[in-house]
Amino acid sequence: MATRGIVFAHLVSGCFAVKIDTTDTLSTSITTDTLTDTITDTLPTTITTPTTVDPPTTIDPTDTAPTTIDPTTIDPTDTDPTTIDPTFTTVFTDPTIGPTSVTVTVTVTTEPPSECGNGILEDGEECDDGNSSDTDECPTNCKIAVCGDGFVRAGSEVCDDKINDGSYEGCAPGCSALGPRCGDGVLQADEGELCDDGNQTAGDGCNACLTENLPGECGQAVALAQPGRNVASQIEEVECDLDLPAEGQWSRFVGSAGSRMPTVAPPQFSCGTHAPGWLNGTEPAPADGVVAREVCFHWEGESCHFKVPIAVQNCGPFVMYRLPTPPTCALRYCGVD
Repeated sequence: MATRGIVFAHLVSGCFAVKIDTTDTLSTSITTDTLTDTITDTLPTTITTPTTVDPPTTIDPTDTAPTTIDPTTIDPTDTDPTTIDPTFTTVFTDPTIGPTSVTVTVTVTTEPPSECGNGILEDGEECDDGNSSDTDECPTNCKIAVCGDGFVRAGSEVCDDKINDGSYEGCAPGCSALGPRCGDGVLQADEGELCDDGNQTAGDGCNACLTENLPGECGQAVALAQPGRNVASQIEEVECDLDLPAEGQWSRFVGSAGSRMPTVAPPQFSCGTHAPGWLNGTEPAPADGVVAREVCFHWEGESCHFKVPIAVQNCGPFVMYRLPTPPTCALRYCGVD
């Protein structure tokens, strides 16, 4: 039981006794003939509304489409990022509703790793001889070698450029013979040859099918003869010019590839590539010598989405271009008739 005391107070009008409970939470103040009790409020005077915390935006508990979930980053409890658990349960805490358990199912489709070259015939392979040769009956794509696959089989094929239609600098049908080309001893003026003495000897007046009295570096131009480079080509093979040297290479278009670069943007996916390249500027006159120009590559609806600086020279019988490696793939320099 709590201890109680008695306090006597002498007032003008008389005296009285007040009992005080030391455990009482009432704070009592005394004025003349009046007692006033004030209750100390233990409740806060203001109430702060709990802040709503949204769960991570990568997981929607009501989402029924698992395709919207990134399976490589979704599981916060996963300690091995190289493996994916297709089903797990995670908990989000929201002060307004309390902890919420969410079970997420992720459907993951992955391609099995390629085992081509291990010497074991597996699903999707036509052959597997366990070597890295591209000149035998089973090249490194594990498909049985055929004319048109781009691989030259030793002893049975002379060439294979994947097209094999007898184009200039290409391959004849059946992969049995080379197509017409510089060095075959036949002058093919419509393919850009100025001469053809049947050899590759420099200093004899005809080098690379060009006469050696051309101005400047015109005699060093490499022929670009691939038919797919032509803007009008219907060849769907996707090629890229990443094999060109970074510092540039003097090149000229010949034969089915065309005779010069177009000066208007070709349609996307033309010229046997994704982003076709075109000359953004005019061709120089022979008297202009080497001039600076720019090649643009048409992509994503922009006629000049990518661009590179080049040099151009009009050699008289043809125009040549110093073409560097494009900035990415699949970009290719185009030709036009």
